[in-house]
Amino acid sequence: MHLQSWAVKFITTSFVAVAFLLNCSVTSAELKPKERNILAGEAKAIKLSKVLATDNSWVKLPDYKNRVFWQQLPAGIREEYIRKAESYLKYDWPVVKATDYLEFIRSGARHQEVYAACSDALNSLVMGELAEGKGRFMDQIINAVWYFSEQTWWGWSAHLGSQKAGAGLPDINEPFVDLGVGEIASDLSWTWYLFHEEFDKIHPLISSRLKQEITNKALIPYFTRNDFWYMGFNGGRPNNWNPWINYNMLNCFLLIETDPSKKVAEVEKIIKSLDKFLNGYSDDGGCDEGPSYWGAAGALLYESLEVLKDATGGKFDVFNDPLIQNIAKYFYKVNIHAPYFINFADADATTMGDASAVYRYGKAINDPTMQEFGSYLYKLGKSGDHSPEGKICDQLKSLTLMDELKNAPAKEALVADFWLPDTEVGGARDKEGSFEGFFFGAKGGFNDESHNHNDVGTCVMYYNGEP
Repeated sequence: MHLQSWAVKFITTSFVAVAFLLNCSVTSAELKPKERNILAGEAKAIKLSKVLATDNSWVKLPDYKNRVFWQQLPAGIREEYIRKAESYLKYDWPVVKATDYLEFIRSGARHQEVYAACSDALNSLVMGELAEGKGRFMDQIINAVWYFSEQTWWGWSAHLGSQKAGAGLPDINEPFVDLGVGEIASDLSWTWYLFHEEFDKIHPLISSRLKQEITNKALIPYFTRNDFWYMGFNGGRPNNWNPWINYNMLNCFLLIETDPSKKVAEVEKIIKSLDKFLNGYSDDGGCDEGPSYWGAAGALLYESLEVLKDATGGKFDVFNDPLIQNIAKYFYKVNIHAPYFINFADADATTMGDASAVYRYGKAINDPTMQEFGSYLYKLGKSGDHSPEGKICDQLKSLTLMDELKNAPAKEALVADFWLPDTEVGGARDKEGSFEGFFFGAKGGFNDESHNHNDVGTCVMYYNGEP
């Protein structure tokens, strides 16, 4: 359909939507989640308790002992990992002071750089030791383990308002599992998995203390409580916190838990929580938080489903489900000309996403357009020239896919037009497969969407890939 007629259609739809919302006062509370329960249904169908791995044999990623893999990494990437780790050989692990937390209620400052610096140090040391394999960074990794073990809480100060004591300082008697706790718990769980045998050669209390702290600060509070809002068990439509935290916790439970029956119960709880996220999703797969948030929503949902598939020997597989496929395809539909994407809601105008995840998600749903787009983003960002970033497990996944991504067909996804009737977002361009000419996008929706910025009834116009 020609751009001009699409523009008229989208503008009309947007303003009709606004008028409807003003007249009907639609709120998110009235848009009830659909009880699809796709994942719980799959778990029941495959008899999860019979097929879930009871040990860590499900892990397909290279470990510390796999010296062949690490020696065969491109020399530049190995050297980059080792240089990063060397920069932390004399790192002085800082104390997270009470005033660092209190600053949020005093001035609104989050001081997340305090937590981020230590997390970066841990990951750099772990990846450097994996790359080099000489034990040179082991003492500092142990210091990192001890540092995080002695911390009161691993979360972010802005999220303390969810505890009964309110914001300001973390309550050791009510450990709240937020985004920060999930991120650190995942990295520490992978650290334990990769190095616990090496730790035991030095002192048995290192790995046992680490496992105990992961259990007390993350596993027990997550498993024993149902009132964390992002779980979705108390109603409402969970946002990206749900797959973000569930993906991290899934890694923790699978790596750390040794009781088979308890592991099944823990994984079943994550599956039920992820279902709450999916039940609140529109059939069209649209991410109402925008494409940059898709990386912490749809992409992490995919990562969780991939881990579940690995941990069940390929038996847990929902990638043929229409909703799972639509959530994937949303990301490339809203591409204008990378790195520009339609940026309604809280999304940035530019994003690159996680090229590896885009490629793997496309591969999982057998969508060549998405696979080629993932490869395109990988090459556009020159990802193969440098060591990957992110959590330990994500870096390992990217490393195992480097050769495949370098050689995979690459093509930017530039669909002619699309309309997401439930999310009420659409777009069209002059020429399919080309960013030349005009691109128009518009949004309907309602102002109580997650991360909404009162942007109902707005539009964007690009020409030759530029705003």
